[in-house]
Amino acid sequence: MDRSLVQMRWRCLLAVILFSSLFSCSPTTQDLYNKAERLIDKKEYAKAIEIYNKIIRKNPGFQDAHYNKAWCYLQDSNFSKALDHFEYILRMKGIKDDSTQFIIEWNADSPFASEKDKRQIPVDEIYYQIAITKYHMDSLPVAYRGFQRCITKDYLKSDCLIWQGLTWVKAGENTKACELFSKAKYLSNDADAYIRDYCQ
Repeated sequence: MDRSLVQMRWRCLLAVILFSSLFSCSPTTQDLYNKAERLIDKKEYAKAIEIYNKIIRKNPGFQDAHYNKAWCYLQDSNFSKALDHFEYILRMKGIKDDSTQFIIEWNADSPFASEKDKRQIPVDEIYYQIAITKYHMDSLPVAYRGFQRCITKDYLKSDCLIWQGLTWVKAGENTKACELFSKAKYLSNDADAYIRDYCQ
């Protein structure tokens, strides 16, 4: 057999082995989520965002990757980017503005749910995070209304009352804030620290 033919076959075999090993070593989507969570635990939000970008490139319809990316921007005080990404998730759900009345959310526990369905974020959670973001951007009336929307939907009611109280604190109205902290106290002990700090 010709020596050059043997060398060519060995090169092809080596290329196949190298390609296979590279492909098998690429991290799974779950590996990437785990890596991002470890980075968040270390408060390395910019690095976590890079990982979520990789997930989004592979799976653009995974709402939780977009949500986690937005949350990282929020923790890193990049409020405008956080807001953009939270609002993007609403658009993914077909919500163009506050007048949207009908929203379909798939049951993630259904045996027919796809991986994309399982990675949805509840719409109330997105509105809650948008309200927090608006609070940090000093859009206090908008934040207040956002928290009120969540209260009306009975979503994280105690937390929302506390946040509404904090909007009044920022506005210099501690009396109104304390009324809301007192309401929150009936639902949870989380309000105790705020009552101690602002209402004594």
